[in-house]
Amino acid sequence: MLALDDLEEGHNVFAVELSAEELELQDEFFTFPSMVKATVEVRRSMDNFNLDGVVTCQISGDCYRCLEQMEEGIEARFRLAVQRRQASPEDLASAEDDGFIEIVDPGTRKIDLRDYIREALILDLPMRIPTPDGHCPQCGDDREAALDKGKEEEAETRWAARGKLEF
Repeated sequence: MLALDDLEEGHNVFAVELSAEELELQDEFFTFPSMVKATVEVRRSMDNFNLDGVVTCQISGDCYRCLEQMEEGIEARFRLAVQRRQASPEDLASAEDDGFIEIVDPGTRKIDLRDYIREALILDLPMRIPTPDGHCPQCGDDREAALDKGKEEEAETRWAARGKLEF
């Protein structure tokens, strides 16, 4: 929770650590073995709050190349503008369509950042471990190159029979 009234005018920085359970993070391919850490910079100008967040965590899962258990670090970012003011239904609809603006009631004292942290992480999760740079960071293998070489050898043996045909 971010206490809006506790923030001073100008630049503020705070950090928070949350568990994967608190953020309701679940994925069929990954687990989250460590705490999720978020550092958020808040620039306050009266009742306007601009947030820039950096979220980091470790994910654990099976390498898609060698199937060994491994961990990889994730870094995600989010931005949010919070305006504490009276808003018409049209203003609220426009802010919702924009996606990174939240208009809250003038009486709001705290906002919950868990949904923003969770969304940033989910959007930056890789499809699979490792990131596709051609080599497995766990075993060092370049499985795709090995598979391509095997396909070339297989193709050569199929064409070899054609070379023996007489016309």
